Amino acid sequence: MVELTETTWASLAGALGANVQRLLGEVFFEDASVDYYARLGIPTLILILKDGLEVIGHLALYRREVGIGDETIEIGMIGGVVVAPAHRGRGHSRTLVQRAHAYLREQAIPFSVLFALQSRVYGSSGYKPMRNSTRFLDGDGSWKTLVYRGGMYAELLDRSWPDQLLDLRGPVV
Repeated sequence: MVELTETTWASLAGALGANVQRLLGEVFFEDASVDYYARLGIPTLILILKDGLEVIGHLALYRREVGIGDETIEIGMIGGVVVAPAHRGRGHSRTLVQRAHAYLREQAIPFSVLFALQSRVYGSSGYKPMRNSTRFLDGDGSWKTLVYRGGMYAELLDRSWPDQLLDLRGPVV
């Protein structure tokens, strides 16, 4: 039976924490010893899918104030979405994203943004490709502005996505 767990980084400890880090390290860094959160920051909420004791899915949800055009707005940023290879194709990513969206709606946050390698996975969860430029802090410490291929947004409330410069005021996740 697959179980969805909501937690925070501060509560992620013991065997569960080690299993989450192993999955993230193997998928994102090809090294199970790499600490995902040390590299990409501490999320507001962590969603974990477990099948028994096995961690089979993960999503990190960040809340961030960004600039869109001349406006400052809080958005949700989704990162670290992964489903273990043996469990893919069963709707687990959609389950994680739907719960993240529910949390953001509860907080009256109008948009969710993600940067995907496989954008087709997220279309069924309401994501559309971003066409606006994005300004972000790159891993080398420099600020970059570009149309980020794989950048996607979802409208969560009754507000249309503004097609203006998106200033993340920090790194992508």
